[in-house]
Amino acid sequence: MRSRRDFLVGGAGVGAVALAALGYRAWDRGVWTAGRGNPYAPWSDWEGRAADGIKRPLRAAILAANPHDTQPWLFGITGNTMTVFADRARNLGTFDPFRREMHLGLGAAIENLVLAARALGISADVTPVDGTLALLPIDMPVPAAHVAFTPAPASRDALFSAIPNRHTNCGPYRADQPIARDRLQRFADLTTTETVRVVFVADAHARAELGAMIVEATEHIVSDQQMSADSARWIRIGRREIEAHCDGLTADAFGISPLRVAVAKLLPDPDAKQEDQYWLSMTRDTHVATAPVLGVVLVRDRLNMREAIEAGRAWQRLHLAATSEGLAAQPLNQPVECVERAAMLGRADNFGSGIVQLVSAPGWEPTFVFRLGMAERAAGRSPRRALEEVLSA
Repeated sequence: MRSRRDFLVGGAGVGAVALAALGYRAWDRGVWTAGRGNPYAPWSDWEGRAADGIKRPLRAAILAANPHDTQPWLFGITGNTMTVFADRARNLGTFDPFRREMHLGLGAAIENLVLAARALGISADVTPVDGTLALLPIDMPVPAAHVAFTPAPASRDALFSAIPNRHTNCGPYRADQPIARDRLQRFADLTTTETVRVVFVADAHARAELGAMIVEATEHIVSDQQMSADSARWIRIGRREIEAHCDGLTADAFGISPLRVAVAKLLPDPDAKQEDQYWLSMTRDTHVATAPVLGVVLVRDRLNMREAIEAGRAWQRLHLAATSEGLAAQPLNQPVECVERAAMLGRADNFGSGIVQLVSAPGWEPTFVFRLGMAERAAGRSPRRALEEVLSA
């Protein structure tokens, strides 16, 4: 028979093994290395160096907002001109069937590029490619815009300085801290053009109505098996997965507390259904419920390539301006994603017309829905591919 001492010693050994296993799991899953390492190096190297030459502004471009952190861009350089390619293989499938959100991301990258070039004493003249976005195009890179560089006086502003601090914040906002109307008007003036209009929804009743649309659209998406699968392909949880891809949605950027992030990394990866239910609950109980302001970016023609790129540039400017003033922002574009999924399936649109009516914008189409506010905690960095990986041969 084992003595009590043998039992205690043996128990201590088992405990030590368990602790060692837990420590290895924590290391392997990146519990202690959130936001650090090669996948996050571009956030520190964003200003580049003189040796980069004409490629230098691209270090800022690759930090731009983009759907699901797919980073759907490639850049080709010839002399003092650059072509921005839509890398259509890096798509969200039925989540973005016309690749409209992909072009919003390209527009955001172009805006960062222009701001960075200006800060370095370079004028960047952008010419988007004309065309209409088609349903499920072939997965090959195609030109989206051409950029011509010429020398100009260097000019740095608050938007440029905000580039390394701009992150999508998916956590709770302070619903009791509204954003002043004149501040929202400044943001609208900064982003509105002849083809792009930004409308803020701050009234409690209208905000609740738009919030209900966002939640309903999320319910539609999680009940759509193909959309769910296409979204799940871009979720990265563990350290090895993040280092292998340097893209996608990570637990560190989900907007949950550090303790919950650690637990999420230690536990087995959730399946797509679990991820969907978590996303739905966060959308309903955090994203919509705590947002003091919701907003909509509208264009004349949602599937016009030029307008999609211009809308992406507007969103980047808005997000940078908000960041420079201590505010947080997050896309909540589920209603527009449902509009395009319905078009793909030949079904009636239940969201687009409702948004247009809500924001009193006849003759316009919604292309992007978001929230704005003061975050309770800072957002985490997203992984990014190195500049060398996004240069076209």
